[in-house]
Amino acid sequence: MNSKHFVLGGDIKKSLAEGYQFDLKKLFQDAFKVTRKHFLPLLTACLFIMLTFTAVFAMLVKDMASIEDPRVLGLFFVIALLIVPLFTTGLLMMGVHHSIGLKTKSFDLFKYFNIIFKLSLAALMVNLLTNIAGIVFAQVFGSIGFTLSVIVLLYLKMSFCLVYPLIAEKKVPPILALKLSFKLVHKNIGQFTQLLIIFCILFFIGIITSGIGLLFIVPFCVNVMGIIYRQICGVGISVTEVPEGATNESSTDKHSDDDDSSGPKSGGFEA
Repeated sequence: MNSKHFVLGGDIKKSLAEGYQFDLKKLFQDAFKVTRKHFLPLLTACLFIMLTFTAVFAMLVKDMASIEDPRVLGLFFVIALLIVPLFTTGLLMMGVHHSIGLKTKSFDLFKYFNIIFKLSLAALMVNLLTNIAGIVFAQVFGSIGFTLSVIVLLYLKMSFCLVYPLIAEKKVPPILALKLSFKLVHKNIGQFTQLLIIFCILFFIGIITSGIGLLFIVPFCVNVMGIIYRQICGVGISVTEVPEGATNESSTDKHSDDDDSSGPKSGGFEA
């Protein structure tokens, strides 16, 4: 049985060298179609995340005074560095899978537990950069510093939006993932800024609908990011040829193996 490797979508090296452009209208149309087709797994995953964090917050924060408890703050810090990156990567990679027509399961949220420390390191570096930038702007610009720090926060979050998929799919180290994400986003900073504004508007709509709108908006945005990643970086997949005449038993076993390995593989990119 021979295994062949393909890259679907764009080419990360070409995107870095020549840049790229989105057709925003087609991007949203494709994301809407993908969301309708793969809505249930993402909805279930989002509900699980919301219920989990709500329950944890309710248990830890019994009153306003407990928010300042060092133990509570420590637990929130651990959650922000370990759990949030894991779930975020799981969601984003579900969107990447959907972008190339692969089915997903809600339990894919936990699929990248084996790289949790790489994801946590990336999250730590991003948080350090955003926090330092926020403090500097607040100190230097005084009264308008808070507004500027929020803008810088959104800008940096946007610049590093491809970090987790790059670590999970391309298997690059966290520091390289930050560099690549920053360079890739700035190859088309204008359209990424438009996307950020649209996402903010959508999330505002979701919030004013008592959160009900978020049940569709979050899966939709996840699939938008999945399609963007495919178009910019490409998604590597491995296809195994099963020889003719294979027994039903071996075919069944192979099918199961393919299910486990049908996700995006490392594109072999090296800086």
